[in-house]
Amino acid sequence: MNNPTILSQTLSNIDWSKIASEITTYAKFDTNKSIIEQNPKVYEFESLASHFSNLNELIKKIDEIGSLHEIFFSNLRDNQENHNALNYISKGGVATIDQLNFLANLIENLFPIKRTLNFGDYREILEDFINKTQRLKSKFINPFRKFVDADGSVHLEKHPIIAPLIQEQISLERRIRETINFILKDEDISKRLQMDTFDIINERFVIPIRSDSYRSDLGSIVARSSTGNTLFVEPVSTRKMANELIEINSKIDYALSQICKGYSEQISNDIQVMKDIYSFYISLDYTNTLASYSHAKNFCYPEISADGETIITDFYHPLIDECVTNSIELESNHKGIIISGPNTGGKTVSIKSIVISHLFFKLGLFIPAQKAKLQYKTDIFYFDSDYQDLEMGLSSFAGEVKVILGMLENIQNNSLIAADEIFNSTSSDEASSLAYSIINYVTHELGCDVLISTHHQLLKTKMQDNPDFLSAHVGYDFEKNCPTYKLAMGTPGSSMALEIFKRLSHEHSIPTKILDNAKKMLDTKYVTYEKLLQDLSRKQEKIDKTLRENKQLNFELKNQKKSQEGILFLEKQRAFDNYEKEIRKIIKGLNDVKAKSLSNEITHLSKQFEKLKPDHDEKKAKEEVRTVAKEIKQGHRYFCDRLNTTCVVSEIKGKNCIVEVNGKKITVPKNSLFDQQGIDRNKKAKPKKEVQINVFKTINYTTEVNCRGMRLSEFQQKVFSCIDDLRMGHIPYLIIVHGHGDGTLKKWLRNEMRRHKDLTWTPDEGNDGATRIDLVNNN
Repeated sequence: MNNPTILSQTLSNIDWSKIASEITTYAKFDTNKSIIEQNPKVYEFESLASHFSNLNELIKKIDEIGSLHEIFFSNLRDNQENHNALNYISKGGVATIDQLNFLANLIENLFPIKRTLNFGDYREILEDFINKTQRLKSKFINPFRKFVDADGSVHLEKHPIIAPLIQEQISLERRIRETINFILKDEDISKRLQMDTFDIINERFVIPIRSDSYRSDLGSIVARSSTGNTLFVEPVSTRKMANELIEINSKIDYALSQICKGYSEQISNDIQVMKDIYSFYISLDYTNTLASYSHAKNFCYPEISADGETIITDFYHPLIDECVTNSIELESNHKGIIISGPNTGGKTVSIKSIVISHLFFKLGLFIPAQKAKLQYKTDIFYFDSDYQDLEMGLSSFAGEVKVILGMLENIQNNSLIAADEIFNSTSSDEASSLAYSIINYVTHELGCDVLISTHHQLLKTKMQDNPDFLSAHVGYDFEKNCPTYKLAMGTPGSSMALEIFKRLSHEHSIPTKILDNAKKMLDTKYVTYEKLLQDLSRKQEKIDKTLRENKQLNFELKNQKKSQEGILFLEKQRAFDNYEKEIRKIIKGLNDVKAKSLSNEITHLSKQFEKLKPDHDEKKAKEEVRTVAKEIKQGHRYFCDRLNTTCVVSEIKGKNCIVEVNGKKITVPKNSLFDQQGIDRNKKAKPKKEVQINVFKTINYTTEVNCRGMRLSEFQQKVFSCIDDLRMGHIPYLIIVHGHGDGTLKKWLRNEMRRHKDLTWTPDEGNDGATRIDLVNNN
């Protein structure tokens, strides 16, 4: 890892401890949990493509099978003794039964792992391990498994050497217990007992005698109670048998130690292979942890940028629920982004989210975004503006300078340097000039990219004039008088300090002259500049809002047309169904007559009837390129292209939403929802029926079923039932979610579909984890 001080500081500043605590819930071994939390692994550029490919394949397996822990790490007890077993054996030590069982499970689990990881380098690595452990399987695992189960249960009575000793041990223990129980029933002894039972202390069977009733002829005192009131006495009649039992136990222990020694020597002969296998498991657990976290969070597979371009679409902060998404795009000639705009407007979250995307990329994780194309950065440095240290006598500015100087000494070429509100604690013009000089140095001399947020007017102006950098600002809704948290690329933004103070001051009883006097003190150029930026932001917000409304209105008109087509198709299908039964009866009756003269008429009638069947193409809208709703909020109305109707979002669950349509709740994907801007304004202009189109108005069916995890028989029954609904026209199409990979459900479904000439199937919108089924157009 390069420059651990820089990376560790960056991780600390982006709340890595909170992110790591979520990641480590998917880890098996404590050693990997510690690595992720304290010193996460950095993937080198050369290995990144292969790593991401493996990660993607693992995610497909998780999507298809579920958690892979039971396949990969079955019966592997995570304790330090087991992890130290191989080092102990390599130094001539004798492993315990638990340690040997841990090593045996490492070998045995290779077989189910190989069946699961049948891709990339894994196949060759696992095949090599299995071949190299054939001798150990024969000499160690096969005899070991005769008396030790995979879960660690030991059955010494099944071992040929120890079995006779176990039988003798059991026989002696039975005789001792019978003898001592007989003693307890003796009338004289029972009067002297503190309790009417016996105990075993140091392999001696003893009875509890009250200290004031003890006689030497009762036996030897083995122990005393803490109060001294009870003496634990070994009866004379059991002493000889106890000695014999101790001797047998010693023989069993010795035999077991010799057995363990033999197995340890067998493993020692292949110690390097076993160490390689152990390292493979640790690495597999680490990779599976990253894959499981990326899968659970629905992160995207990043593209490695080869042309210097950086694109992150709809990125967000992984720790913030319902975080507003943003997008950036930097061409190869751009050296970075300068973000300005109001306080609490989202600058810090935006910068942190971009830094996290680059960090995740470097640490081998998928990216919290819809799409990502990233450059590999040698170092990633992020700092905020609060470095005051009273104990060291450092002001905020001095503390910040010290951190930056340390960075400049250690930062390497081709790195990312991010600063939140750089030099915010000192004079604006001085801060701007110093910041601009540092930015020029690190970008032109060191070839680094920068990501800076600032309120300094001079710095914003200088960076806006420099074509090497992109200016951006966080938006502000002037109608609602609050931030939008959206990044607007291309222009700087006003800090909105006076505007925000004015808005917040309404909540308090303070004189208006405070704000008026503040405005009078400002330099005219400053006021003019900030006002121009505010006007620019206001106009840009209005333009963006108008564009969004026009775009959504256009989408809505097209989608309403699709809805009407769907309604017409369903109405024709219902009419067809109503007459189909009667027509079929008539045709059947004519066939029964067997009149040759009518055969041509019967054939003609059948063909005419088939032509009346609704054209399936009537329910299929032309494929349109759409932009889904970027911000989905509970309780808001959206248009759903899956349902061809408007709906209200009642609950948001990960990638899906539960929507309400005419009192019915249906689960749909987020990417099927479109903003309703423009619809409400058209309600008065259009008849009510045209606006309130609802394909599922009287039908209680669903177009999508999630079948992951079902047994094959259950899956088959569900598919046939849903296909019946499709054929009867209750639904316009059917989507079966079965998972990625080559699972049993997907194989059966697609083979079955080839048998049905009236059906056609395709992967749903390019997602091979789901299959869309439509009726074939027969006309």
